Amino acid sequence: MMIQPAGRGSSMTSLAEWNTSPSRPSGSTSVLDRIIAILDTVKESGGSTSITDLALHTALPKSTVSRLVAALVQQRYLERTPGGVTLGLRLYELGARASLPRRLLSAAAPVIKDLWDLTGERVGLWVNQGTDMVSIATVAGRLPMLPTRAGMRSPALTTASGKAYLAFCEDQRVVDRVSALLGDDAADHFRDELNQVRASVVATDPGDSYPGILAVASPVLSADHVVLGALSIAGPSGAMDPERVAPLVRAAGVRVTRRLAAA
Repeated sequence: MMIQPAGRGSSMTSLAEWNTSPSRPSGSTSVLDRIIAILDTVKESGGSTSITDLALHTALPKSTVSRLVAALVQQRYLERTPGGVTLGLRLYELGARASLPRRLLSAAAPVIKDLWDLTGERVGLWVNQGTDMVSIATVAGRLPMLPTRAGMRSPALTTASGKAYLAFCEDQRVVDRVSALLGDDAADHFRDELNQVRASVVATDPGDSYPGILAVASPVLSADHVVLGALSIAGPSGAMDPERVAPLVRAAGVRVTRRLAAA
């Protein structure tokens, strides 16, 4: 999403969204087709569905349905009930994850605008994807050479948004994956830096990602203190004072966190 600040032709555009509905299997079908058919049938039932009913509605052999259901239960995509099976918690977890960008955008949009009004610098909202941070909303600042677009990727290892996210990430595997290419001394320094970010709730990139560009970021947390993303501000290193903007970014991150909790 690219957010245009008020007074500069206010408009808002978002990335394309689409929904697909699984089709019923017919004739020769793949294992994936069969799994989708089973899940779709359970969803359409609105509750618990027996193996017999699943076989009837999917036109699959009962033995095949039973085998696939057992695998789906093991992976928590389905859950057994006295009457058969119902949708499992893992599907709800995936659904919550898929809706995360929209929820973040809704909570952050007015905060991003206010932060831009205060500073005039590039403001971005970021989520983690592997070893990168991905921008889901931006407001352009006074630096035309600084990339400003939704969907852009930046390394989590060096960016302020990445360090703000990683400092509060409870999944150590994510942190290890990002820092895997560092030597022992550099890895120790990186962990020390993350400890400092946790203490101050603010991360800084002095120009490691983009020479001449200073960035400051703060995490955005869920109501139960799980890190969801990061809010950042970036500007020319010679003109933007990190000590001045750090409290603004930290307060903005807290405000988005509170808006998410109240939604």
